[in-house]
Amino acid sequence: MRFLFSVLLCLLIWQRAAAETPAWVKDLTPGTAGAHVQVPPCRLTFELGWNNLITAGKATLSVREAGAYWRADATAASTGFARTLWKYDCEMTSIMHRSDLRAHYLQHSETDSDETCRYRVSFEKSRVTTETLVHPVKGKSSTSTALCPYGPMDDILSVILYVRSLELKDGQKITRIVQPWDKPYLTTFDVLGRQTLNFGGKKRPCIKIGLQIRKIDRTTLALSAYKKMKTATIWVSDDKLRVPIEMHASVFVGYMSARLTKLELLSGKDAQGSVPPNTTVKPPSK
Repeated sequence: MRFLFSVLLCLLIWQRAAAETPAWVKDLTPGTAGAHVQVPPCRLTFELGWNNLITAGKATLSVREAGAYWRADATAASTGFARTLWKYDCEMTSIMHRSDLRAHYLQHSETDSDETCRYRVSFEKSRVTTETLVHPVKGKSSTSTALCPYGPMDDILSVILYVRSLELKDGQKITRIVQPWDKPYLTTFDVLGRQTLNFGGKKRPCIKIGLQIRKIDRTTLALSAYKKMKTATIWVSDDKLRVPIEMHASVFVGYMSARLTKLELLSGKDAQGSVPPNTTVKPPSK
């Protein structure tokens, strides 16, 4: 009788675990980084465009060594006429393991005309903890902490380096869970082929990659459509550097583009970064 009870209990636990595991998990690409795991310390500058009409902003991305980690820093801001329509500034720091490009910690701040939002995210193998501070121009500030009981995940910068590390052969699909700010998304990168783009007055062979995004409910892990972005395409240089040359995206406010305008390889002290003193985010109390 005790043996039968044990068998039934095991079956119930297995059935519950199977029911709680979402179907999309089987489509995830394993976390092992590819042959291009080494990243040349560099600084990239991008020009942002809107609807092929105006220059809408500027963005930078730098990658530096920080001991056992990579440190990636990104900034973005609206400029010129676009800033009169939408004032926006953002800063982001991503800390990831150099061995496998696994996300470790993310801090992000963004400010528009209405509010400033700051996020601190701790990435663990089986969960992700997010601390959010919202400071509106009018009204009181609020702080909240959320826990997603699933991992591992990438952040928006670590997934760029992870995808870059892979073979990226035509037809290859890479599906990863990414938390760019305070919510997780299921992202699928589809290698569409090879094209040639102009950069720095020269033709450069590139890998064309399509991107699809779906939202994940952090409690139920159910998928839903991401209506803010319809389609996106990224062109990455098909060489040892593998840097993003251009990106197009159809979003809710129109057509956005980003084009690489400057590439700087870093060396010496410029290639060295540091890890923030506190990379731990406490989970919410029960």
